[in-house]
Amino acid sequence: MPTRSALLEEVIPLTLDGYAYSGRVVHQPNARMAPVVLVGGAFQRQNGWGRLEQGFLESASVITVDLPGWGGADRLPARYGFDFLARALDQLLSKVAPSPVNVLGGSYGSAVVHQWVRDHPGRAERMGLVGTMSHLADHVRARVEDTLRMAEKGRHAEFVECVVETMVCTSPRVTVTRRPTIVRCLSRALHDMTADDLAKYEDNSLRLLASPRLPAGPAVRVPALVTTGEHDPLSTPALSLEAASRLADARFTTVKDADHLVHLERPAEVVDLMTRFFSGEPLVGLDYCHAVERVRPRAMSTLPSPRPSDER
Repeated sequence: MPTRSALLEEVIPLTLDGYAYSGRVVHQPNARMAPVVLVGGAFQRQNGWGRLEQGFLESASVITVDLPGWGGADRLPARYGFDFLARALDQLLSKVAPSPVNVLGGSYGSAVVHQWVRDHPGRAERMGLVGTMSHLADHVRARVEDTLRMAEKGRHAEFVECVVETMVCTSPRVTVTRRPTIVRCLSRALHDMTADDLAKYEDNSLRLLASPRLPAGPAVRVPALVTTGEHDPLSTPALSLEAASRLADARFTTVKDADHLVHLERPAEVVDLMTRFFSGEPLVGLDYCHAVERVRPRAMSTLPSPRPSDER
């Protein structure tokens, strides 16, 4: 792994329709595959990818972003949809990576990545989605609405507890790697949220509630790998598999001993899985995940809401 001094880190300030945001590129001079673009979830910042970023830097340049409504970017009103966020992502990538990239969307960011790849065919070599869902299931909507009510009423301790229980599988019957550490770190980060952070969370949550399913239209044809933790209580394996079935060329697996925060619980394994996929290597014989399966494409339809995985 090159030292940090051997890598060139570049921050790119941008504005779209008056909303300021930024992208960040860490250039790998000895890259052996196309740049990896990381688009994270509701609490992910462009400089907070840690072990995941370090792992991908072994083989590629890494691009991260604070889209409008994220991290250090301007607050983005909820009336702006995922199409606007995809436009913002495209503005960054058109500037720093005009050639095809490998793009990885996690949780909330998976909707942005899906929209961008769909809107810009040919710009992505391959697409990874982690902790995604085909539609906003009833249990997800209820949890999101609960957190919004708690935040609005200033019940911050309850808000933190609800968010943690939404993302982390707390069932004592299953094993989740590094669960005590992850719960402690996530709880601390949530307790430290500023008023601006909470306002952005509210906007992003309302945007999610207003976009209950993947957009209709032609299926994304880029080779895709969809995954999540086997115990994910939010974007359950059933919801993630259903999302994979809406893609024309998808593979699906779940990572063992992990839940929705799989990228924090098993970062080395997520990097290995996605690097193999982005490089076109076989996805067989991997002891940290279940067998990778090809998914038969399906047409959009009205779907039932699967129960959270720890209730099955």
